Amino acid sequence: GTSTVASIVVEVCLAIEHTMLRKEVRISDFSKMTATTSKLGFPHCLGTIDGPHIVITAPKLQGQAYYNRKSFHSVLLQATGDVDGVFFSMLAGHSGVNHDAHVFRSSKLFRRMEDGTLIPGNPMFTYTGVSIPPLILGDGAYPLCKWLMKPYAVPRNDTEKHYNKVFNRTRNIVERAFGRLKARFRRLSVRMEAHIENVNSIIASALVLHNICERKKHAIPEDDSNICINDEQQLRERNDDYNMRAHSERMEAEEVRTAVAEYLYTHVK
Repeated sequence: GTSTVASIVVEVCLAIEHTMLRKEVRISDFSKMTATTSKLGFPHCLGTIDGPHIVITAPKLQGQAYYNRKSFHSVLLQATGDVDGVFFSMLAGHSGVNHDAHVFRSSKLFRRMEDGTLIPGNPMFTYTGVSIPPLILGDGAYPLCKWLMKPYAVPRNDTEKHYNKVFNRTRNIVERAFGRLKARFRRLSVRMEAHIENVNSIIASALVLHNICERKKHAIPEDDSNICINDEQQLRERNDDYNMRAHSERMEAEEVRTAVAEYLYTHVK
């Protein structure tokens, strides 16, 4: 029966989350990750973070708390992936009314990157006297940190324009990974008709299975690999002015971004 199948699916998702999430959604070889991104042009980069909305059925209780600015009910999936399309960090379940930066600051990834404990030894890349930590790329919705780079909103010179070009080229690879995730698991692309307490497990199990598929090089049709990327970009809340960093931290982050931009302009075409 339909209800029995639905219960089994939820049980399987709960089991995948409980037994496989930490094993499959994790940092791989740091040296390999940074070497790959360096070939793409962006130095010392782990990957890209993004926060797509997952559409859900309105919860019976507190439904208004999940009603976002785009006029539908959703939860946020914050996930960070490498350039191979494998996700190594995820946080799901925050209401869609929250800003990406708020969810980001509440994550374990943020705390570990701030403490320099995500990568053992927190190795630095030094250029023009500036120490550059392992980097993550985020769009305009995220705050600029010394370890989180974002594009220049209005590039003022050739160096900044070139930085944005290489930034977008690197970031696009991981955005396509979100497209493949949704192509494999269409439940993430349509309204998820599940109890709110089970939504996180369904999302987590999809990421686990996606990572297994990516590591085993399971292909999907090219027509499907771009699914929902454009729609998701329309759903995202873009807000370059949202930044809660202290002034001193902002200046340090700008110094890192400037050094990276100069490196790219000098070494990467």
